[in-house]
Amino acid sequence: MTGEKEMRSDLLTVDELVTMRRPSDVHMSPDGGLVAYVVRPVSREGEHWESSIWIVPFDGGEPRQFTSRLWHDEQPRWSPDGRLLAFLSDRAERGKASVYVMPRDGGEAIRVFEQSGEIAELRWAPDGRYLSFLMVEPETEEEKQRRERRDDAWVWDTNWKYRRLWILDLATRQACLVSPERVQVWGYAWAPDSRRVALAISWSPRVDDLNRETAVAELEVEGGSFRELFRVRGLAEDLVWSADGEWLAYRGPAGRVVHGEYVFRRRVDGGEAECLTPSYPGTVEHLGPYRGGEQLVMVGYEGVNARVYRLGWDGERQLLCPRVEGSWHGPVSGSADGERWAGVWSDGEHVPDVWGWRAPHDISQFDPLKGSDSEEFHRLTQLHAEIEAKLCPVRVIEWQSDPGVQVQGLLVLPRGEVKPPYPLVVQIHGGPTSLWANEFAASWHDWAQPLASRGCAVLLPNPRGSTGRGTEWVNALFGDVAGGEFRDVLAGVDFLVAQGLADPQRLGVSGWSWGGYLTAWTVTQTNRFRAAFMGAGLCNLISDNNLGDIPSANLSYFAQTPSEDPEPYWERSPIRYVSRVSTPILIAHGEEDERVSVCESIQFYRALQLLGKPATLVTYPREKHGFEERQHQRDLLTRILAWFAEHLDFPAPERTAAPVSLAAQ
Repeated sequence: MTGEKEMRSDLLTVDELVTMRRPSDVHMSPDGGLVAYVVRPVSREGEHWESSIWIVPFDGGEPRQFTSRLWHDEQPRWSPDGRLLAFLSDRAERGKASVYVMPRDGGEAIRVFEQSGEIAELRWAPDGRYLSFLMVEPETEEEKQRRERRDDAWVWDTNWKYRRLWILDLATRQACLVSPERVQVWGYAWAPDSRRVALAISWSPRVDDLNRETAVAELEVEGGSFRELFRVRGLAEDLVWSADGEWLAYRGPAGRVVHGEYVFRRRVDGGEAECLTPSYPGTVEHLGPYRGGEQLVMVGYEGVNARVYRLGWDGERQLLCPRVEGSWHGPVSGSADGERWAGVWSDGEHVPDVWGWRAPHDISQFDPLKGSDSEEFHRLTQLHAEIEAKLCPVRVIEWQSDPGVQVQGLLVLPRGEVKPPYPLVVQIHGGPTSLWANEFAASWHDWAQPLASRGCAVLLPNPRGSTGRGTEWVNALFGDVAGGEFRDVLAGVDFLVAQGLADPQRLGVSGWSWGGYLTAWTVTQTNRFRAAFMGAGLCNLISDNNLGDIPSANLSYFAQTPSEDPEPYWERSPIRYVSRVSTPILIAHGEEDERVSVCESIQFYRALQLLGKPATLVTYPREKHGFEERQHQRDLLTRILAWFAEHLDFPAPERTAAPVSLAAQ
């Protein structure tokens, strides 16, 4: 299907969704006068990303571009006195970042670090003397020569490249490597005295270590002494020092599932972990300092909405932001006095933009029910008014699954001229420790809005195993993978059919990553869906365990590894039941996916093909678990829309330069 019909003016086009720009990484100047942020297209056309840093006055005014969009400029960080803005850029060597500094009012960017590489986590020391960052150990000259000679056989799990901490003295521009050899640094935080740094570490750079035991260590900047403070299960995420330097706070797991859902504190000089958010009904996703560590700031999801709290070191929690509906894309950033805040915000009917608000010390002055037009909460940017005007209505809904089990989700509906019952596509989120939040959902990865703009309703369910509902809900999949969560999804479909909103003869199911797995499971357990899309999914829990880069994550959901007890994994593997499939399925995967191997999609497709089942497999060179290249994003989103349009009988996507073939491959 190529979309011969004339395009409507209110149609969300594939091209505008894969070329739109999105803001990120907001940082407030210490005096609260300016907000710095990054603007980057959602896809890249060439080999390297292009992004720029922008600045907007907090009290209103036009945003101005601070750096050109010729390179990949990112991570803007204000100096403690607010006079300088440091950032990373690959302008010296494309694809490899270095450290630059510019005056607050703009001017020439000064390169202050002579090397380029894989750099992250740029920060200032509290006293402003140092800049610090993490950098992966570069390739040696011998390794480079071997690679150029193609003498580059690789022995697995040897010769690792560790990510280590560097500290740069801005006055002398002398940089030194300060963290120990053979220690991977995943995150760090400066102590208030600028003499110590807390490090979240493991003993190899394998991402799978983050599902096992890691440690927090203390490093003295001048003397170089290094000592381990304590160990944790999973990673101590978002480390924050107390203002007196006696405590460290971090996010960590509260149950079996390794996910930083609760906030804990520990004394630097020893002692057990103390939970600051016991019985929190949501999931904490971001943690930061308030007024230099006098208190904490946490962003938590409660249901489908995010809330920002001021959290005391004693666990007392107060609402910090007047807005309660919608989502924050990443952490929020505040002024030094804690009275001005900003972040990237959206909801289902607003695109991501930079928003700000005032937070006086007396939080009780806020009316938390005020909307986005309130005086306290105001928009600082508007990148895509033309897309926002086309967004379809989004509703928060709830339904009953098993007796006593209430499930939440979002329903994206076509505009008013289209009448129910609608064709319905269910999109299942990844994770499974994730959620569909009340946020903008229109991209190669989130196809709810482009489907709805073509007359198809979309259900975004948050079944058992999702975040946002407390630790019991997050941990509900242990010993029951694809059990309760599958029933939760089907119950949501039944609810919409009973409400007269969904046409039972025009149902589709889809998902990416874990959502792709649950899609494959669904079509092996029921034939009620007329079409399915499986993106970067897995079909065999045993093979996936040994092909992906996070095998230990399965121990959040199974008692043992598949090598010790394969039957529970095999019993919940879609490939075991592939002969039952009758639903036409489109399968897509990145060929360099390390999280879920492309072999999983090939395995499912081959089994379907040999049985004569209706299936299409499309793989994308160079892509990993998330797609980056513009033509690939364009092709994938067009295929998804055309696939469901063909099988569920609603208008196809607009014509593309290269019409998409949906013939089985």
